[in-house]
Amino acid sequence: MLKSYYFIHTKNEQGQFVVHTEDCAFLGDAASRTLIGMHMNGESAMGEAKQMTNETDFNGCFYCAYSIHTK
Repeated sequence: MLKSYYFIHTKNEQGQFVVHTEDCAFLGDAASRTLIGMHMNGESAMGEAKQMTNETDFNGCFYCAYSIHTK
């Protein structure tokens, strides 16, 4: 199922941007995030986020994007 994915503008404690799904309780407000787009899975969304930003430090949200979450 397609979902909208976003990443938060501020990096977490590990220096990573965090990727969330549209329905995550931890997504935050619209001003603090960027839409990545509609994707079938987190891996695809994270890949697009890396291309959009030329950044490599991304992590998936523990709660909504666990398949791409790293510790």
